[in-house]
Amino acid sequence: MPVILDFLKALAGVSSTKQLNPEFWRLEGNQATIQVDQIPELQQPGGAVFLSGKGLGTPVLVIRDDDGNYHSFSNRCSHFGRKLDPVPGKSVLRCCSVNHSTFDYSGANLTGPTSKPVKVYRTELKDGNLMIFI
Repeated sequence: MPVILDFLKALAGVSSTKQLNPEFWRLEGNQATIQVDQIPELQQPGGAVFLSGKGLGTPVLVIRDDDGNYHSFSNRCSHFGRKLDPVPGKSVLRCCSVNHSTFDYSGANLTGPTSKPVKVYRTELKDGNLMIFI
C-alpha cells in the first residue's frame, strides 16, 4: 500500500517538506531571514522547510545538510515546476513529481528529463539567524 500512496503523491506533486509558518521568517528586500534555533526541522541534519508567500516570487527550500551547513534553493523543479525535497543521507534534491528529476547542492541536474539546473541562493548564518539572499 505505501508504494501506491507514494505514486499517488508523486502524481499529484505532493512534497514531503513542510512549509515554514510565516510567523517564523521575514523578508526584507532581497533577504529572507529565519531564526533557526526556533525551527525544529532545521536543528537536525537532513532537516528541511520551505518558505512561501510574503512577496516571494518563488518558494524557497532550506536544508540543513549532514555536516550542519545550510543550503537554499528555488523550490521549483526546472522540468515541470513541482516542489523539491531533500534525499535523506545524500546531498541531493529530488522533484516530488513522477519523473523524480534529481539535482546536487550546486543546482546541477543529475538525473531525470530536465537538463536545466535549479537556482541556488547564497545563505549565511550569523548570530542564530539564517540569511538567504534571493
